[in-house]
Amino acid sequence: MGKGSQSTGGDDRLEAGGKGVESAYEAMFREADDAIFLVDVAQAGGEYEFTFKQNNAAYQRQTGLSEDAMFGETPRELLGDEQGAAVEANYRRCVEEGATIEYEERLEFPDGTSDWQTKLTPVTNGGEVTQIVGIARDITEQKEREREHRRTHRRFQTVLETMDAAVFLKDTEGRYLLANQACRDLFDIDEDPIGMTDEEIFPEATAARARSDDRRVVEEDELIELEETVPTPAGESVRLTRKSPVYDEDGGIRGVCGVSTDITEQRERERALQQIKDRLELAVEGAQIGVWDWDMSTDEVEFNDQWAEMLGHSVDEIEPHLDAWERRVHPDDLGTAEEALSSHMAGESEFYEVEHRMRTAADEWKWIRSVGKAVERDESGEALRAVGIHIDIDEQKRRETELRRTRQVIERTQQSASIGWWELDLLKDELTWSDEVYRIHEVPTSESVELADGIEFYHPDDRKTIGAAFDRLTESGESYDLELRIVTRTGQTRWIRTVGDPQYDESGELVGALGLVQDITERKEYEQTIESTREELRKIIDLVPDLVFVKDREGEYLLANEATASAYGRTPADVEGKTEGEIIPEVDDSAEFRQDDLEVIESGEPKTVGEETLTTAAGETRILQTTKIPYEVAETSDDAVLGYARDVTELKRYERTLEEQRDTLMLLNQVVRHDIRNQLMVVESYTELLEDSLTDEESRTYARTVIEAAKQAADITETAKDVTDVLLQVGVEQTPMALRTELDRQIEQVRADQDRATVAVEGVIPDVSVMADDLLEAVFRNLLTNAVVHNDKEVAEVTVSAEATDDVVRVSVADNGPGIDDDHKEEIFQEGEKGLETGGTGIGLYLVKTLVDKYDGDVWVEDNEPTGSVFVVELRRAD
Repeated sequence: MGKGSQSTGGDDRLEAGGKGVESAYEAMFREADDAIFLVDVAQAGGEYEFTFKQNNAAYQRQTGLSEDAMFGETPRELLGDEQGAAVEANYRRCVEEGATIEYEERLEFPDGTSDWQTKLTPVTNGGEVTQIVGIARDITEQKEREREHRRTHRRFQTVLETMDAAVFLKDTEGRYLLANQACRDLFDIDEDPIGMTDEEIFPEATAARARSDDRRVVEEDELIELEETVPTPAGESVRLTRKSPVYDEDGGIRGVCGVSTDITEQRERERALQQIKDRLELAVEGAQIGVWDWDMSTDEVEFNDQWAEMLGHSVDEIEPHLDAWERRVHPDDLGTAEEALSSHMAGESEFYEVEHRMRTAADEWKWIRSVGKAVERDESGEALRAVGIHIDIDEQKRRETELRRTRQVIERTQQSASIGWWELDLLKDELTWSDEVYRIHEVPTSESVELADGIEFYHPDDRKTIGAAFDRLTESGESYDLELRIVTRTGQTRWIRTVGDPQYDESGELVGALGLVQDITERKEYEQTIESTREELRKIIDLVPDLVFVKDREGEYLLANEATASAYGRTPADVEGKTEGEIIPEVDDSAEFRQDDLEVIESGEPKTVGEETLTTAAGETRILQTTKIPYEVAETSDDAVLGYARDVTELKRYERTLEEQRDTLMLLNQVVRHDIRNQLMVVESYTELLEDSLTDEESRTYARTVIEAAKQAADITETAKDVTDVLLQVGVEQTPMALRTELDRQIEQVRADQDRATVAVEGVIPDVSVMADDLLEAVFRNLLTNAVVHNDKEVAEVTVSAEATDDVVRVSVADNGPGIDDDHKEEIFQEGEKGLETGGTGIGLYLVKTLVDKYDGDVWVEDNEPTGSVFVVELRRAD
């Protein structure tokens, strides 16, 4: 805190912590012209003990006490009992009140006795005062400067009258004692309101509200801050008004001081930024960026490529399980995220929405915004499935952190003052700066600044502007009010508002200039941030490959991304602001779209159009899947509709192709099952008759061979039927199937069809159900048939057994055939593989493997003793 510093009011207690704040504090502490000292506070037995800890160069210079001489000393040890007791009393009052106190005192130091104006501010840690920061100003010379009061008053009046903020001063009775030009303009009065009251200026309701606020300031002795909408000749103005008590020399309240600032543009910018953010969030949710799909019954989660790439992974590197998300969430954020998720799944919130950090592949933390919703629930309302999206907000979080740090530094430094004045004496060619102007330019107040030096501080690109304006001011008395950049002594670029007004003597001759300088860097950075955010959000929306648009009730496009505009052969700028009828090439399309839009707007409910057509500017007919949701325009609160449309033309063509292929397979299945099988039965029947009529053994052998081939061909048609059924299955769900029933039926069928085979059942087949479908019979039929057909013995001996555990059932089919080599056991289930030394298509075991895999089971082959093979099928129990 330097010369000319003023308290900004409010709670001046300081909380310890914050690296950026400490840096700013240390710089101010070191460079301040006022004497600053730090006192440690300790409490023992209800009494306080105060010891000096640190002082700055100004303190040492003005008191003659070095930092070493003060360090660790109490006020009594350093200043004597009488002076020390008075000092300790003030320190005690500061601690007990827990707020900044100010007072004047007379102290004797090695360099002499002087009067001081002292300000003590408590520093709290965990709610307790642990230190006191003191700022002391030698006011001896102040008495000597009273003769300059008139000149200072004139400066004050000039600065006051050129300020944008409306400033006024009233006594405790509500009579105006002061009102600057901005205030008079706000009141829309030409006369000076000195001596008038609010009742004489405003309507009764406005005056009553103002008097109520004044009484609150006076009676409660506090600073108040109000945001209000005020009618002005140019329209309504949003004002931020601060009112604070004004004290007399004895500390009594003698009036109310008010400062009212126009924040209309700031509020409009904030609303514009909020509107842009709302539009982006809705568009990105529809775009399914970073999608996750969670099956809550198994905790399996499907992640898309963007979800994985957002963390620097490929989707193959992410385990499809909830653990993959939980392990990557920052430990400090996991509890909050899981709590929000549980709340939504319990039906306590409409959406699951949270911001948290996640670990990337580079072992860094990235901020993610996660939005989700339970999309499936059972009859009791229990969530079964949820879907959602991840949005990368890491850059946004970094900007927020940087802006927050900048804002904190600015708020601390502006506690003193944010406006400085300058004065130019043309007769003496002298330029005078206030302390605040020195601070803004980062120049020590001990330096003198020449006019040429002042101009040189302006940014090279702005020097021509300020030079021309200054020449007009000093040559023809033309005022200026500009926003320009300066480069400070340390090389920082700052934005300032600089105002210059001419000064005349009594004869009307131009003798000088007076103006103000205000640091507006924060506002400029805020405006640049808004513009940058607007551009970035627009880029993101335009990158979405699907159509994203917003239309009002009249069909006018308020927003159209690149994909939407491209479909109409235009640019987004060509589309936005025009009605749907002016843009969409096909009239019929427009009518259908308008009907859907109005339905969503009127009902206030989202609508999904599974399939609709759009004729593009190129004359193509495209098929779209569209979602439309109600939307409210931020600026006007008018109803609108936000739409998200995905082009599914190619997908629909592919589905039609699949349907045609399915019809062909069904026809083939019919031919195989009906025509060919019937012909094979004719061959088998007539050959049996032929066998009975033959007398020689060789001919009978040939006949039996034909009969056997016909039977095998019939079996092949059965297998072909099973394969076709598998290929034609679409969306067939698994259901509990009775294991004993299905297995017994196939055993009996093989016993009936196979003359040279015996099938035995070892033990009891468990009476349990397994998860499968109607094709389970094909699994057992092919395993039993395989054990007979590929057997090289005269009589094929087949043994079936089954055992059940809590989770699975294992069915074993053992034979006495030639067995299978170890090298061939894995390949036996592959498509087209045949058994050793056997005929057949080789598709039976492949079909078994395909179906068992579909049932989430397993199948393998083992050696039988002393010879043969054992095929084992493991299936999930349904109960």
